[in-house]
Amino acid sequence: MRGVITRCEAFLDSLKHAKEGLEEKIHRPLKTDATRKIYIPYMCDHSYAVAAAFEGCGILADVFPESDEETLFWGRKVTSGKECYPCILTTGDMVKLVRDPNFDRDRAALFMPSGNGPCRFGQYNRFQRIVLDELGFEDVPIYSPNQDETLYTDLGIMGSKFSRLGWQAIVAVDLLIKKLLETRPYERNKGETDRVYQECLDLICEAIKDKGNLEGALEEARDKLDGIAVEASGTRPLIGIVGEIYVRSNRFSNEDVIRKIEQFGGEAWLSPVSEWILYINAMAKRHSLRNKTFSNLLKIFLTDYYQRKDEHRLTKIFRGYLRNLHEPTVKSILKQARPYLHDSFEGEAVLSVGRTADFAHSGCSGVVNVMPFTCMPGIIVSAILKRYREENNNLPVLNMAYDGQEQTNTLTRLEAFMYQAKQFREKNLPSSRR
Repeated sequence: MRGVITRCEAFLDSLKHAKEGLEEKIHRPLKTDATRKIYIPYMCDHSYAVAAAFEGCGILADVFPESDEETLFWGRKVTSGKECYPCILTTGDMVKLVRDPNFDRDRAALFMPSGNGPCRFGQYNRFQRIVLDELGFEDVPIYSPNQDETLYTDLGIMGSKFSRLGWQAIVAVDLLIKKLLETRPYERNKGETDRVYQECLDLICEAIKDKGNLEGALEEARDKLDGIAVEASGTRPLIGIVGEIYVRSNRFSNEDVIRKIEQFGGEAWLSPVSEWILYINAMAKRHSLRNKTFSNLLKIFLTDYYQRKDEHRLTKIFRGYLRNLHEPTVKSILKQARPYLHDSFEGEAVLSVGRTADFAHSGCSGVVNVMPFTCMPGIIVSAILKRYREENNNLPVLNMAYDGQEQTNTLTRLEAFMYQAKQFREKNLPSSRR
């Protein structure tokens, strides 16, 4: 015990000599007069819509090039190997970007949100600040709004309209992706859905950037995607995708798991990005109430109200065009998770458990839990889902951990899982729907 106390005292002493000013460098105020272009990491296609929302508010923005093998090279070169996979990828993307000869360091800022809770995500921006400084880019700021009750205050540097425009952008792309995943497995002309989807994404981004008629753009996109020739829709096993938001959404990091599911005869239902924003709102209201910061509570309540109103308005455009249009509320997700994980354990773990239960109740024939290798919330979910499967009709569940090292058994595991999902579907579907 004495040795533990000595080590703790040494640690506390080291904090006294820590470098000062790191927070100021990370959260350095950014000008809103477009003197700096904000570069947004590519997690998924939502990044393009968020960049369009930045530009719609008068701030130059661009998206990092998608991750590739060069990303992995630089990410591994500047990390120790103990960091989680999304940190390695986003850091590698940053290094790749700043080393580009066309990168203008005097007019650039990097966007990397922060967060609290049982996840290393909140430390990414601090680590990346150190990496950039060591590479000689100490003058390039990192803009890092915290994903807690201060999120909308932090986003205020872009102007009051950004929170709402950015939210509309996320909901719009969620709807496009949902239509993409319901259409592509059944397309008659291979590649047509991807081509039309890209056209629709560009259409939506232009509407957001120009603050034009987003509803009209969504209606046009809906009609374009709905006009794709398909075979009998809804005849494949439906597979829910849960897990850590970056890896489940980023096709490079998850080795394009959704396309592999489609390759083996399935249809994927991906948890939307908007789910995480609504969860942040719910937790922010809880924290503000607990801390008695009532002015902030009112602001979050109003933001959440208008976001839900916008979501309902945009979602209504796809009514009758999507088989699985409506997503569960955060309250419903947390309630379904409660028998297995209490919502006081905040973060993605409780969402993954709750969404697994919701997917099962919504007719899914299996669930894939996608996570970074060594991810603590992901490991907790893996353990809980084993119990959930045993108590719920042996619903097929597959836990997939990724670290950038392609594993030879990935395809074999997915193929075996899809076989189980097909068997589960045949067993549980009424004979009239088989």
